[in-house]
Parts: sequence; C-alpha cells; structure tokens
Amino acid sequence: MAKIMKKEAPDVSIPTTSTGDIAFLLLLFFMVSTVFVQERVFWVQRERFPFASENIERISRNESATIYIMKKGDILIDDFPRTVEDNSIINAMQAKARDIPTLQVCFRTDRETPYQTVRDVMMRLQDADTRNVVFEVQRKL
Repeated sequence: MAKIMKKEAPDVSIPTTSTGDIAFLLLLFFMVSTVFVQERVFWVQRERFPFASENIERISRNESATIYIMKKGDILIDDFPRTVEDNSIINAMQAKARDIPTLQVCFRTDRETPYQTVRDVMMRLQDADTRNVVFEVQRKL
C-alpha cells in the first residue's frame, strides 16, 4: 500500500526587525506635530474679580473670546495684546464672530480697572457688532 505523504507547511515568518524603528518614528512624529498651549499667568488675578450675587452659568471656552483688562489699562484678547486706538479689537472680534456664530465675549477685569478703559473696549465691540457680552465674577461660597 502506498503512503500519502503530507506536504509540510512552509515556515512563514514576518520580519519584525523594523517595527521598533516604525514605532519610534511614529512617536517622534506625534511629539513634533502636537502643539501644547501653555496658559499664561500675567493677567487679572482671580481673587480680584467681583463676587456674584446670583447663580453662575458656565461658558464654554470654545465658544467665547476672553478680554483681559489689567489695572494699568493693558488689553489682551485671547492672550494677544490689543489697543483701543487702532482697529485691532474690531478686526479680531469680527474674525472670531465669523468663525463662531454664537460667540460670547467674556470680560476679565481687575476691580481697580478704570471704567473709561472698559467703556472704550465696549464701544469697539459695539462697532464690531459683537453684543453678547459677559462679565466674569467669582462664585460666592
């Protein structure tokens, strides 16, 4: 009687020598392409905000523009310095309003900020047709 010989399956080996290189290159790519935004600490201190008299509603940072007005009158819109004299406030707010239709403008001011500076910025916001304005306050504990 004849024996039927079974063919042996060939050894299939997947080369794994380059997987470490590929993993390293992917790690390097994601490290280089990631942007970390570090929040700066040079604006208005939170303990100098006025206190709220009612409940406070949280505002999403993705749908808002934050205006910082320091005691000396320095103005920052989303961490970029602006001045009242030129049209940089109007241009910045119109560009932001085009990107975000439900834009809310949040004011962070020091208690001792001159009202004239706040008024000038409010007039510029009115010129930019940005009317949804919120003043940030501390939560009453």
